[in-house]
Amino acid sequence: MRKIKRFRIPVYSYEVLVKARKHKLDLAAAGLPDEQAVREHASTLAAALEPAVVFEYLPPEDEAAARISGSPRQPLTAAILTLGKSFEEKLANPVDETYKRLGRIAAQVFMKTAVSITAELAVREADPEGFELGSAIYIASCPEPELPQQEATSVPLYENELIKGLCERLEASKIGVTFDGVFSPKYSAVFALPWLSKKKKKAAAKK
Repeated sequence: MRKIKRFRIPVYSYEVLVKARKHKLDLAAAGLPDEQAVREHASTLAAALEPAVVFEYLPPEDEAAARISGSPRQPLTAAILTLGKSFEEKLANPVDETYKRLGRIAAQVFMKTAVSITAELAVREADPEGFELGSAIYIASCPEPELPQQEATSVPLYENELIKGLCERLEASKIGVTFDGVFSPKYSAVFALPWLSKKKKKAAAKK
């Protein structure tokens, strides 16, 4: 198990702005009339981030890995990540509904970026073995990520039992994370990064 605390998350304020406009937030009425104002607000929120992550390799024969990846079984890296208690407190009392929704959008962007950073760290273990990492499989996340709609699966990803088991196994308490139906700190995630064989991918591409 690897643990990394207080790593740096780039602030993609423009992505926050794009998502806010997509969700039709009235930013001007909230006192955020232009990109610079949104950038400054996102930076203020980001200043409260205290990200931390624990992650561990799970071989394909591992029971938890099998429940996540389904059939055929595949190796993966399981991870638990939090944006921290201070970030939760920063978003706790928004001045109005627009700021509440904007805070959630920022949390989505920050979480997505933190997951990508985790993948960059985990791939260092996968690459020497001839693997690369696939897209993150979110087992539980607050806020929920915006993802393309996927086909229904019979794999029991969202059972509290699985989440609690991973929290215990990865020693989530070492980064201050607990789960009892909801996360504490609030903005946290349990996810997996599937290991994909480079050789199989190349062979499939040639066909």
